[in-house]
Amino acid sequence: MITKLAGKLVRVLESAAIIECGDFEYEVLIPDFTRRQISGSVGQRISLHTIQYMEGTAMGGRMIPRLIGFANEAEREFFDLFCSVDGVGVKKALRAMVRPVQDVATMIERQEARQLSALPGVGPATAERIVAHREQQGPFASHEDLLAVHGIGPVTLERMRPYLRLIDPPGEAP
Repeated sequence: MITKLAGKLVRVLESAAIIECGDFEYEVLIPDFTRRQISGSVGQRISLHTIQYMEGTAMGGRMIPRLIGFANEAEREFFDLFCSVDGVGVKKALRAMVRPVQDVATMIERQEARQLSALPGVGPATAERIVAHREQQGPFASHEDLLAVHGIGPVTLERMRPYLRLIDPPGEAP
């Protein structure tokens, strides 16, 4: 699996970045907020933390490997968790990530279904599933509570820590 790709940013498309690594050019799908972050870096060396997945169906016989890139590991890990919500998936999550990860995470933490449903590709039903998933897990009282989430260990928590902030539940004063 390719977890990080570094090279010269050749061009930025609407939903992808082309990165030159030696003799190869890679097309890396990127969320809109990442596109905005890197768009001024054409011609410069960048690195993206990536998730690799296979697009297509095995029954159809055409499976295409795809890379999705993020500016840092915390954004990549959040995206991976976001995709695990029933009914979200890679394509829907990629379309929905028009706002920075911290904004989307705050919407989920505050259980703001209306704001989540305004994200491209999410809609009211998916927003409700995201909120239900969050309600089942309960609020996080500390950063260390994230260690109970499947796939987050001490090393991952330390990498995420600079991007985390605890918020008060809805209706409670700060």
